[in-house]
This record gives sequence, C-alpha cells and structure tokens, in this order.
Amino acid sequence: MIKTLQLIEKSLERSIEELIEFVRIPSISAGANRDEPVEIEKAADFLVNQFTRSNFTADKIRMGASTNPIVIARGPQFSSNKPTVLFYGHYDVQGVDNPREAWLNDPFEGHMLDGQLIARGASDNKGPTFANVKAAELTLKSTNELPYNIVFVIEGEEECGSGALEAFIKGGGLNEYGPFICTVISDTSMYGPNQPSLTIGLRGISYMELTITGPSQDVHSGLFGGIIHNPNTVLIHALANLIDESGRITVPGFYDGIIDISDREKELYVSLSPDEDAYCRELGVSALRRSPDFTLLEQRWTRPTLDINYISGGSPRTVIPADAKGAISARLVPGQDPLRIENLLKDQIRKAIPAGTTLAFSKEHKSPAYFLTESHPLVQPALEAIRKGFNTEPILTREGGSIPIVTDIATYTQAPVLLVGFGQITDNWHGPNEKFSLEDFHRGMRTSAALLHELKQYTTSSPLKNGS
Repeated sequence: MIKTLQLIEKSLERSIEELIEFVRIPSISAGANRDEPVEIEKAADFLVNQFTRSNFTADKIRMGASTNPIVIARGPQFSSNKPTVLFYGHYDVQGVDNPREAWLNDPFEGHMLDGQLIARGASDNKGPTFANVKAAELTLKSTNELPYNIVFVIEGEEECGSGALEAFIKGGGLNEYGPFICTVISDTSMYGPNQPSLTIGLRGISYMELTITGPSQDVHSGLFGGIIHNPNTVLIHALANLIDESGRITVPGFYDGIIDISDREKELYVSLSPDEDAYCRELGVSALRRSPDFTLLEQRWTRPTLDINYISGGSPRTVIPADAKGAISARLVPGQDPLRIENLLKDQIRKAIPAGTTLAFSKEHKSPAYFLTESHPLVQPALEAIRKGFNTEPILTREGGSIPIVTDIATYTQAPVLLVGFGQITDNWHGPNEKFSLEDFHRGMRTSAALLHELKQYTTSSPLKNGS
C-alpha cells in the first residue's frame, strides 16, 4: 500500500497531463452540438492505449447499431478461478450549448485555474474514472499478484441512455468475468469540500415526453379561438393536475409502498445540519421549497419528486398551435416500482385530455432506486479506503440523482455497487465551466488504491462466491 501511494505521488504530474489530454477530446454523446463519431472513437482509443501500456487486455465492444464502443479492459494475470472487482465509468460527455458563450475558455482546452481543471467532462466523468484507471495501473505495478481480478467497463453512451451497455449486460456480456466481489463507480459527488462520503443510495427515475396535438396546423387565435382546444392550454392543465402548490404529487397511489428510512439515518442527516442560506446562494434563489415533515437532506435524497422538465408550443404570434410538447420526470425511492409509477402518471394525464385533441407518449425510460444497507460487510472497507485516501473521516450519504445502469450492474453481477465519488456538487456538471479539483483527482487516486488494498485483505480473509 505504501509503495503504491509513493508511486501515485511520483507520477502525479504525468497523471494530470494524461487527464488533460483525455478531456481535450470532445467526446459528446448528448446535446445539440454533438460532434462527429470520430471524437467518440478517439476517446475510446485513448483508454485502450492507456490500458494496453499497463499490460491490461483491452478491447472496444460494439452493440447493435450503436457507434459508441464500450471499452472493456481486464488486468494482467486474469484468472477464472478468482473473483472480480469491476470498475465502471463513462468517457462520453454532455454538449456545451448551455450556452457556449458562458464558458470562460474553450470547453475542450483543459484550462487550469486556481487548482481546478475546467473542461467539459472534467468531473462528469472523465476525471474520476481516470483516477480509478491510474490507481489500478499503479497498484498492479507495485503489488504482487492480487487475490482478485480487476476489470474496467467504460461506456460511451451514459449521457444518452446507456443503450449499448444495457444490451451488453443483459445479453450476458459480463458473465465471463464473474463471480464479482463488487462494482466500484465514481460517478457521484462528495458531500462537500473536504468531506468525502460513501453514497449508499440513489433515487430511481421515470421519465417521459408527451405531445398534445390539436388542429392540423397553427391557426389564427382570433378567428378560431374559443371553438377549438388549444394544445398549450391542455398541456398546462394536464401537467398541473399532477402536483399541487406545496409540491405534493396528487397522483393517486404515487406514495404507496415507500420504505421509510431508519431513525439512525434521520439522525445523521440532522447532524449534518446543511446551511439552507448557502444552498440559496449557490442556486441563486431567495428561498427553498421546504416540507415541514422532512429535513432538507431527507427531501434531497430520500423523498420522491415530480418535475416538469420541458414545455414547448406555439410562438409569440397570436396563433393556436398545432401541438404542444412537454417532458416530465419522477425521481423514485426504495419501494416504488418505476413501471407502476409510469402507468399512474400516464393514467392521470389521460384524464385531462379533452375530445378534439390527441395525446402521445414517447422516449420513456425508467429505473428503480438503489440502496446498499449500511450493515453490508463491504461498507466498512470502503469507508476505510476513503479515510486513507482523504486523510479525514468519511460519512454515509445518499444522492438525489439517478444512475440507471447501477441497478442493472447490481442485478446481473449479483454483487454490491460501491459509489465512491471524488467530485463536488458545485463542479457544474452539464453546465458551463464544469470543473474538477486536481486535489480531488489526487485524493481520488489514493482512495481507489486504498480500496484495492482493503479489498485484498477482505477477499483473503473472506473468500467470496458471487460477491456474497
């Protein structure tokens, strides 16, 4: 372990240079200004070359019509007689049209400012993923044969649905690498600056887009207003029928089956005592929408939500539009079935659609919440690794976001997922001037290396079968 940490220190400057090279590749898979597939290919090739230089066996896997390859890499001395530690990450990034002129520098320059690397994908997810890649490389360089295999799966479609990886996993693509001890994912964030955390829960999601269609074309609101339904008005009424002014979701049955959090977890969230004024300043709002029944962190992490993400219809001209479009997403918690929630939402919307208009749903996607009980035997080794990597005491947290592929990985590997994030919630994922602290990159490498050390001890003392 000491030798690995020394190697991390010695090679830190070179590791940062390689990370900058990585983020300079505009591997956009989502957003209005998606680059040509050649940039996606460059990012995948960058990883393959990194792994090959470290004596990994690395390949690019393609699924169906997808042009974005999955990079699969397995460490040297891979053996089917050993269990596997799986690392997941993604090399694709969001677009930069949000807006482009808000960026201080070219989003793919890899600009350095005050110890931060400013670039699209720096924190989501190239920086944290590359910290794991370098930690594995240096661990293998400084350690005798490990009692487990190391395998990386790094995809190029996380920002646009993970379709290829989902097909790969459900088609048995991981079977040859099992049994699994765990999967390590660094696509979450720390609780705060200098406060690392192990994320033990993610909310699930039910997303859908809808289109209300009225007249066959835009029509004059003076000539025809009042005798036909306006798709904009219908859409607004239909969506308003899902939630009340306090934020409570009014869909019958929506809250049924929710699993309450433990008293111990509630006490933890109270003890963290987040600064609500700081939230307001960071978000640029004058007040938060608070519930009298739950603490702020309970609301953020453990309660379901429903949001209207998009509304579009018509124009400033005085017309009744031919159609109106919207998108909604519900964040779900343990106990809520995504398909059931999707059907409840659709049924409620259908009730608000009058004759003379039509309703169509599209682009639905969903995934359940993920939760790892704090009593799981791998929680303590993970916390110890974070403790060593950051030289401070970590905490257990959840996150309000969703990583749909997590539940697929957990299901098909039959092993826990350890969500060890190295970035900050203020890193501005998906927004202009995304950034990643180089200190967090450094501490992320240390943490990942420490985790591999802890898993070595854990596997030696508790031989595993199928990750259990």
